Amino acid sequence: MVGLLVALFSAVVYTIGLTVEQRALHGSESISINRPLHLVRVLLGNPRWILGCAFAALGSVGLIVSLGLAPVSVAQPAFAAGVATTLLIVTLVRGERITRGEYVALGVMPVALGLLGLSTVDGATTGTTANTPLLVTVSVTTVVACVTVMYLVGGGGRYVSAAAMGAAAGLAQGSAGLQGKGLGGLLADNGLWAAVVPALLSPYPYLYLLGWGVGIVLFQTSLQRSRASITAPVANVVGNVFTVVAGTLLFGESLPEDPLTLALRVGGFALTLVVVVLVRGNVAQAEADTSRLRGEPVRTE
Repeated sequence: MVGLLVALFSAVVYTIGLTVEQRALHGSESISINRPLHLVRVLLGNPRWILGCAFAALGSVGLIVSLGLAPVSVAQPAFAAGVATTLLIVTLVRGERITRGEYVALGVMPVALGLLGLSTVDGATTGTTANTPLLVTVSVTTVVACVTVMYLVGGGGRYVSAAAMGAAAGLAQGSAGLQGKGLGGLLADNGLWAAVVPALLSPYPYLYLLGWGVGIVLFQTSLQRSRASITAPVANVVGNVFTVVAGTLLFGESLPEDPLTLALRVGGFALTLVVVVLVRGNVAQAEADTSRLRGEPVRTE
């Protein structure tokens, strides 16, 4: 239960960072993954974006800690659900319109979190070590595939929707999430200071930076084209599924043996995925609204 609470608190901190980043991006020059140097210059030259990025990074560190305290099938969905719910609340507070499906998502998320919390009552198995060669292979292949597909799809100036870019960002961030699980395991097994040397000697921090770097470029571009309550759930749900499935296998975590507890875990995980169905239909409208807000032509391709 502690890991679940840490994941939820981290989600709130992460969401604060996303909100600040979004406001900074909507007031900055247009960025594109096809112009990486210009993209870096725009982002790093924006103090508000850097502040938001710092909060998001702090939330990511909290997720790493939670992954060492709870099974990946609990901590990761709880974090994704917390981000999605908090973003919708922020959207409502700012007076922006949300769809009926998004209202339903606000009601679904507490239920999903409740089911995940109940599924940890009888003692969950938390894996802390992985098959390192297989982890490296899966992580590198995933990130390379994301970059390659986005390059091919967006080649020749073709338009890539915020939702598609958010999904690719989710996969890259999911790869980083696997490294976060590994780092969280080292923290749980060795303690903070004793884990420093093993962490530096492991591939986790370096693969984390690779996945995080690719993910942030894709996500920030999608974030500028739409609003966070649309793109973040898409990225989080895709990354969530990838991290939970791959992490459970790579770290040898077993699902609960009790049928009721297993049903609670699976049900809670499934409900966190429902959010992508609830928000996906409003992506095009959100992109159009954002383009008008920024004074840009509305893209319909």
